Amino acid sequence: MTISELVRTVAYCGLICGVCKNTEKGCQECRSGGGADNCYQRRCCLERDIDGCWQCDTFPCEKGFFADEEWKGLCIGFTKCIKDKGIEKFVGLVESNLGKMIEYGEFRFKKEEEITVILCGESR
Repeated sequence: MTISELVRTVAYCGLICGVCKNTEKGCQECRSGGGADNCYQRRCCLERDIDGCWQCDTFPCEKGFFADEEWKGLCIGFTKCIKDKGIEKFVGLVESNLGKMIEYGEFRFKKEEEITVILCGESR
């Protein structure tokens, strides 16, 4: 996929569905109508009519993935990167530093700062 194609697969929470190994197993992208109906980030972004949490005035909130200790660091780290660097640059950083196919489970319980270092090579 090209960068512009991957940009269209960025989930509301900041993860990139287009590089997720679970999409190969039949998981559908949330912004294309797939994903869990009860996802807080999805519902909130749809209600606010925004593309993702990076456009929200109250980011980061303490709800959904941002409250889940398992996924909090990854989702907040990714979303902050989008907010700081722009979505195209973010997608390029993910692809160059994490690869074209990612097992997001490998990043569970990581801290936001660890994700920033992995993506950008720098700490905040």
